[in-house]
Amino acid sequence: MITIKDQHILLNQTYRTAEEALVAAGEFLVAQGLVSPPYIQSMLARQRKVSVYVGNFVALPHGDSEGQPYIEEEGICLIQVPDGVDFGNGQEPQIATVLFVVALKEKQLEALQDIAFFCSDLENVMALSDAKDLQAIQEILKNG
Repeated sequence: MITIKDQHILLNQTYRTAEEALVAAGEFLVAQGLVSPPYIQSMLARQRKVSVYVGNFVALPHGDSEGQPYIEEEGICLIQVPDGVDFGNGQEPQIATVLFVVALKEKQLEALQDIAFFCSDLENVMALSDAKDLQAIQEILKNG
């Protein structure tokens, strides 16, 4: 089961580019007290190395190894992007409607496995993409 605090969820967001989405996601992590500002640059660096798009309309923005010192508190945030944002390389679109934004050290492998299992069911992802409120998101995460 994936546990995400209500205050770590953003609904109905819109981004023109993957970079804009990553910066906004990083700023959200900073505002939640999970990371310090330099972590945002490590998120952008990670995307430049390898796309954070994981398939099934899901992206998993997180920093590279250089960003680890900037994690203040471990946590996962969820950002819903109903219209999608393209994490592709320009040749092949990789549209994500759900972003699981990760700032983890110790619990990273376990959390990533939980997210991967949950997102392997496209119905779970579509339900998150279509959810209208926090209660609906929490029910989907709980029952997925």
